[in-house]
Amino acid sequence: MKVFVTGGTGYVGSAVALRLKKAGHDVSALVRSKEKGGKLQAAGIKLVVGDLGNPAGYAATAYGAQAFVHVAQDHGPAMVDLDRKAISTARELLRGSVGGTFIYTSGVWVLGDTGDEPVDEKHPPKPPSAVAWRPAHEQATLDLAKDGIRAVVVRPGIVYGGPGGGIPAMLFGSASKHGATQIPGEGNNHWTMVHRDDLAELYVRLVERAPAGSIFHGNDASTHTLRDIAKACSKVAGKGEVSVLPLDKARAQMGPLADAFALDQKVSSEKARTELDWRPRHEDFIAEADKVYSDWHAAQ
Repeated sequence: MKVFVTGGTGYVGSAVALRLKKAGHDVSALVRSKEKGGKLQAAGIKLVVGDLGNPAGYAATAYGAQAFVHVAQDHGPAMVDLDRKAISTARELLRGSVGGTFIYTSGVWVLGDTGDEPVDEKHPPKPPSAVAWRPAHEQATLDLAKDGIRAVVVRPGIVYGGPGGGIPAMLFGSASKHGATQIPGEGNNHWTMVHRDDLAELYVRLVERAPAGSIFHGNDASTHTLRDIAKACSKVAGKGEVSVLPLDKARAQMGPLADAFALDQKVSSEKARTELDWRPRHEDFIAEADKVYSDWHAAQ
């Protein structure tokens, strides 16, 4: 299958593109520069230099692809507009194609606080302000089914593993610099997580077999608190200590991201495991914290 991936050199996008290629697909990837895409190119992935803000720059390559996998996230002031533009571009490129597929990357934060029991894909979104725009983009994706497009939404947990380190890299960083990991709030909230390699495998299954109009959660089965995760990070990167930053001060320093980090979430990915036969090989960040840290540290 011809597959076009946005965010090809990104932390998640690079892993997704490489795993799709390994699965035998003909992959092209949107990248900001060829220099950063050397590993992709070496694997036989076609690089398209450009950005989400200029669809004309990548439309010629993406047109003719049977699957458009949107993984890129621009964290600048135009983030929401660029994300919306990617959805509308996918609609124009895939509309009328036979079996056209669009995979949209959301995240579990869109669910908000979930309570004591793991919630599934039927749970109504209650996003914090940092991702308040996500539900509308999820719905815009699902609405592509009206144009005959096999549209699918994936909600990854907090991603870890690999050279980039993901959000947990921030905890490694503070422990390495200050000896203690700093967290927003007391840290009694639960984080929902997923290893980057397992998530990349899920994307392959979404591209190949996910039903139109479906939503899938992508996370492991762990339910650790932020404090326990931070302590594990500090043990391997610092002095094993955790420093608490009161939530009001965290908001002043981090903005809306502080409330997202403080979400208390337990999320079920049973749907992906049952319907897509997805079997994560990494189910516990804390058990692998030393390896995750080593990979992150080696890339610094």
